[in-house]
Amino acid sequence: MSIGDRIKERRKYLGLTQIELGQRIHKSSQVVSNWERGYTTGISAEDLQLLAHALATDIAFFVPNAYTATSEALEPNALKTIQVQDIPIDSRLSSLIAEYPHLDEKSKDIIDAIVALSKKE
Repeated sequence: MSIGDRIKERRKYLGLTQIELGQRIHKSSQVVSNWERGYTTGISAEDLQLLAHALATDIAFFVPNAYTATSEALEPNALKTIQVQDIPIDSRLSSLIAEYPHLDEKSKDIIDAIVALSKKE
């Protein structure tokens, strides 16, 4: 589930329109719409914090830490949620996630290389 999907899901859960959410975070409804549809990527850390506050949730809500998978052992169309890892989301990780889309390709390559090296150990 993308960040945009999570914004939309939480907004609808709270019964807010895009206009109302936009007013809460001082953005236009068009900006909210673009986030939800994935037209605008790279939401800033500040905007994620505003969204978390406006949507009465934590910034970690926007960072997926679980996935769903089907299982042959389950009844047809049943879904099972499986925790990938129980990693506490700290401010450094939240900041990195928010800033990553704004990085140039060389910076992204450096981060990707560091992650790849850490997996080899």
